[in-house]
This record gives sequence, C-alpha cells and structure tokens, in this order.
Amino acid sequence: MLPQAKPGKKRSGGYRSCGNFTREFEDGGIRGCAMSNETTHKQRLPLEGIRVLELSHIVAGPSGGMILADLGADVIKIEHPDSGDTSRGSGNNGATFFTYNRNKKYLALDLRQAKGKAIFERLVKNADVVFNNFAPGALDRLGLGYEWGRRINPRIIYCAVKGFLPGPFGDRPYLDELAQMAGGLAFLTGLKDLPLRAGASVTDIGAATYGALAVVASLFRRHSTGIGESIEAGLYETVVFWVGQAITTAQMTGKDAMPRGERTSSGMDDKMGWGVYRLFPTKDGSQVFIAVTGNRHWAALCDLLGFDDWRDSTEFNTNRKRSAQKGRLAERIKAAVLQYDFADITRKLGEQRIPYAPVNTPMTLLSEQHLNEARRWLGLDVGGHKLKVSKLPIAMSETQDFEVREQPGTIGNHTDAILAEIGYSAAEIEAFKAEKVVAATGTMLTDLPGE
Repeated sequence: MLPQAKPGKKRSGGYRSCGNFTREFEDGGIRGCAMSNETTHKQRLPLEGIRVLELSHIVAGPSGGMILADLGADVIKIEHPDSGDTSRGSGNNGATFFTYNRNKKYLALDLRQAKGKAIFERLVKNADVVFNNFAPGALDRLGLGYEWGRRINPRIIYCAVKGFLPGPFGDRPYLDELAQMAGGLAFLTGLKDLPLRAGASVTDIGAATYGALAVVASLFRRHSTGIGESIEAGLYETVVFWVGQAITTAQMTGKDAMPRGERTSSGMDDKMGWGVYRLFPTKDGSQVFIAVTGNRHWAALCDLLGFDDWRDSTEFNTNRKRSAQKGRLAERIKAAVLQYDFADITRKLGEQRIPYAPVNTPMTLLSEQHLNEARRWLGLDVGGHKLKVSKLPIAMSETQDFEVREQPGTIGNHTDAILAEIGYSAAEIEAFKAEKVVAATGTMLTDLPGE
C-alpha cells in the first residue's frame, strides 16, 4: 500500500502513518518514522516517509533512486507509457533494469500531454524529491523544471544526474564511458595507446550516489529552513574527483603517471608507494594479491615464507627502503608463493593477518563465503529468473536490514493505485488510459518477441 497522510492533514505536514512507527511533524520538519516503544528493537529505515519521483533510465538515475528506495523512501518511477525505461529494451535481456529498479512503484505517464503534466503537478505537491537523469534541460523544456516545481511546492528537492555541472559544457549529453575518457580514469586504467573504461558502470553509480548524498543533506537542512533545493551531480566532475591523487602527483612531479596497463603484475605495484603490492601466481594456476603496507605485515610475510634473512634486515626495515627494491622483493616472493596452492597460501596469509585478495569473477562472487555467510545478497524473482543482487554496501546496527519490498515492476504496474492515492476516481483513471495519458501494462521488457 502506498503511504498516505492522516485524514485532515496535508501530506507536507502533520502526522504520517508508519505502521508501528509514528512521528508528529510541524510544517518544515523532516517527514519520516521514528522508533516507537513497542516490541521491535530495530529502527525503521531512515528515509521511510520520504516520497521520491524518479524520472530516469539506464543506470545513473535508477541507481540513485534505488539507493533512496533501499533506505526506505517511497520511490515512484515514472516512465513513458509506450517505451518505459530505456534499459527495458537493452541487449542484456533486462539485467540492467532488474539490477537497479527494486523497491519502487511504477507509474506510466505521458508528461508531454497537458493532462499528464497536471497529474505530475499533483504528485509534486505532495512529494519531497524529484530525481532524474534525463537529457540536460529536458524537464525545463517540458515546463516541469525546478523553478516550476518550487512554485508548486517550496519544499521540493530536485536532483539531476547529468554529464557536466554548470559551465561551458553544462548542456552536453554525456555517458559513463565518455566521462571516464575525459576525466582521466580511462588513461590511468588502460594501456599507453589504449585507454580502457572500468569494467562496471562506476561513473553513473558514483555520480548518482553523490546526488543521493546531496538529497539526504538537503532533506536534513530543510528541517530547519523549510526550503527545497536544486541539485546537480556531474559524471565528468565525479571522475575528476576520483583521480585527485593522480592530479596532485602530476603537479608535484611535473608529469603524468604511467597508465596502469603499462606496469607489471596488477598494474598497481610500481607506483603505489608500497614495497609489496601486487599479484602473485600460485602452484595450482590461481593468483593472489598480497599487500604489505607496514612493518608488521612485512615481518609476518617473512615469517610465513621463511625469509629469516630479510625479516629484521635494516635493508628492508622501512617501506621506503622496500619500495626502492620492489623488483628484487617481487622475484623472491613470487618463487616462494609458487610453492603453495591458492587455498594453502590464502589460509596462511589470513592467519598472519596479512592483507590479501583473490581475483574473483562475477560468477565466483555468487558463491563467495563472506557475501553468503554475511547475508549480503537480496533475492529477486523477476522475468522468469531467480537472481541474487547486492545489498547497499553499508550496515546500520540499529536499523532493520535491507530487503526487497517491491520486485522490479512492469510499465505502469502501480498506475491505478498511485492515481487513486492522489485523489483520482476510477472513472477518471480509465479516461486517462483511453486518452493514452497513463497506462497500466504487463510489459516488463520491450523490443522483445511477443511484447
């Protein structure tokens, strides 16, 4: 059921129903749910009671909306009735859509029609956040941008994930890979003559995460000011922020760092500043990454590998000295590690509390010990698939655990319930459908046979 304000009170203030959790708010306060004195010992999710209107597609917008949804926000994903989120028709058979669209309600609404805009206006009046990653200026061109929204609801917070923050390139369309190329990350990741993108949509998700952080900060400030905000999160600026160490180093040395792919082993050890910081092969054909970042790690590794002559040698008793002889250290450590199977060397590294890591793949992660025993997966049952998806990478000791409250939905799956909740009659809803202003469909993926 969609959350509703208590009768007689405006949704922008007054009481809010939260099951066993209630809080009374004055106008201008944060809407949410505090823990009652009843039987439970866990607080509800921190954003419960916050309503978000998500206008988004592919990764950046949907991942930001999902973060807010997993934290308890009531997220309504608004899609065009005919096409829905672009990722519904992507070539990976819905994997992107399924990954980033849990815990949302689905409204199919044509914002180009006057009646569609009127419905959106009614939603904005009672919402807290509008989160989008449409093309720059798209909402303004529809007449639904922040200046319009703040007139409807002065408390509204808009967040746009876009290519660039305001500046000479602020209106350029942009994508994750483009930001990695322009921001220096692809140069650092790739080969000398072959810049490479990261293996995941890190820029989209990173910019969306910063946008969600700004939303939460703005909600907190609104508690005292009663005023909303217009937030922009830039893909390009996100990458530039990430490569800050390399930018600082370039200024100090007068030259760029070498691309990671030009260096040995994992591409990290030559310039990371640690004496031992690389991959080593094992006897059974696996690899293990070993990181020695302090003297305790160094002494433990020497004990493990039988390097008694090096353990207390003044030749290697500081990281700076070890770093000056990386090649020599790597050659001897490689030979020693090759005497062990992967399971044996990792067990011994763990016992000595020396930082190490396997090289996992997406498939091996599904059976990885920590993720499964620590219950870091959520289960989806969607599109004919039972899938594991990662929880948000945080743990909150006083808060109920993250869960799938809503499976990824079809286009307009909750259209009728959402419109009824904001005051439209069944007859009005059917008329909107007949005029193709809204839709309620069983379509999960588009551009597939039979859909």
